[in-house]
Amino acid sequence: MSDKQNHINTLWAELKTTLKLNVDYARLTAAEKLTLLLTTVTFALIAFVMISLFLFFLSIAIVRCIATGVGMIWAYFIMCGFYMVLLGVVVAFRKQLIVNPISRFVSRLFFNP
Repeated sequence: MSDKQNHINTLWAELKTTLKLNVDYARLTAAEKLTLLLTTVTFALIAFVMISLFLFFLSIAIVRCIATGVGMIWAYFIMCGFYMVLLGVVVAFRKQLIVNPISRFVSRLFFNP
């Protein structure tokens, strides 16, 4: 009986150790993936701000160039129309341009080893 009890105790100790190691591995994996996700979001926000500033100054420069031919007010209307068309394209293709890449990134991040 003692030998059987010793095997059960050893099995129980190994099971507890294995479970503890699996929990630690899951926590480390979650921390790694969360770090990667937050890094990507931070980079995307910084890129968004920089691209927005670039487009703002580029738009002002284009308006100034267009204004020499059609006047300042019409140049702003033309630039506004361009951005409205661009917004329409983004809304029309939002699934292909926004939803699918984000869902692929998140699923690859959390479901691939």
